[in-house]
Amino acid sequence: MAKKEQNEFEIARKKRQKKFAAQRNRRFVGALLLLTILCTGIYFFIEEDVAGIIGDRIASSSSAGAGFPVDTSGTNVIKTFTVGENLGILTDAVYYLYAENGKQLLSAQHNFANPIVESAGRRFLIYDQGGNRLFVRTRDKILFEKEFEYKIISADLSAEGILSVVTSAQRYASQLHVFDSDYKEEIFTWSSSDEYIVCASASEKTKSIAAAALSANEAGEIVTTVHLFTTEAAVELGKKEFKGASVLSLEYDSKGDVKLICDTVAATLSKEGKVLGSCGYASVPVAVMNLPGTNGASLVFDRFTEERATDVVFLDENLSESKKLSISGKYICCDRSENNTTVYCSGKAFVFNNSGEHTATLGSEQDAILLETIGESVFAVTRDQLCKIEK
Repeated sequence: MAKKEQNEFEIARKKRQKKFAAQRNRRFVGALLLLTILCTGIYFFIEEDVAGIIGDRIASSSSAGAGFPVDTSGTNVIKTFTVGENLGILTDAVYYLYAENGKQLLSAQHNFANPIVESAGRRFLIYDQGGNRLFVRTRDKILFEKEFEYKIISADLSAEGILSVVTSAQRYASQLHVFDSDYKEEIFTWSSSDEYIVCASASEKTKSIAAAALSANEAGEIVTTVHLFTTEAAVELGKKEFKGASVLSLEYDSKGDVKLICDTVAATLSKEGKVLGSCGYASVPVAVMNLPGTNGASLVFDRFTEERATDVVFLDENLSESKKLSISGKYICCDRSENNTTVYCSGKAFVFNNSGEHTATLGSEQDAILLETIGESVFAVTRDQLCKIEK
């Protein structure tokens, strides 16, 4: 059968149909791309707290009342911390936030007898150790506050904002409570019948929870056991024992591996409990710098010799020793940021990158009691001031 020939009108009509179809496809693809960009922008805006960052910049833009040093006389400063690019100090009665130019952004009472602060990103947690209350907040608002039935032993805020709280309990020595980053529900609860839970942390990246618990074996040794759970099914993924070791710090790194530091050993664990790297040491560190959401850690050892010296050990992403160096002078305080480790000894602050390379030596008129590093700036709490240490 011969193919029917198309007349010029049919040819023109089909060309118009193809043109309109192509236009519809282009409009659909454009709308889909715009929607993707919009959703990505909204996610980034919420995830990175762009509104909070803009609010901080606006709040700190005025120079009125700004500038370092800040007078702290008459207060008992317990700890310094960072919230984004802002500097925080916790005292026995009040907590403050300052912009890098010294502008005070926040001042509030906590009403806790024994306050402890932990920070991650743009959030910070303050809890009453030995009491039963805590709160999580940003600079401009309180996100979550809770009063527990039993006393708080420790609490941790992950890099993603997940809250882990260890409390005492009625039937057990202690109990672990984990809340999601929206704080709408308690996603995990765990107790051990024959161990004392000391601390815990969580990772949204690997959907896992790590809890460190102490016990004693038949030989009378202290044993630290790291238990690994999944948040999705609330079942144990694995565990790892460290005999003769007492836990000092437990955090997740940026890859979702667990960074455990004890008094005799440091180790990185997978979420199933496999040891990825470790190092041991003969003496107990006087300071441990183990930040949540970052790779590696730093340890400080005080050598009590006739000529006082301080040893600093830098641990790589698997918590294997990458470098060890000695600083002349008596150790006083230290701090580690994402990029730098700063150790203050006998009137000088020695700044290293986190690989152990010495990058600067800073000094202050008064001895530092506490240090905090933001970017490349080093701040110190002295006897009566919060100041910026200059080269």
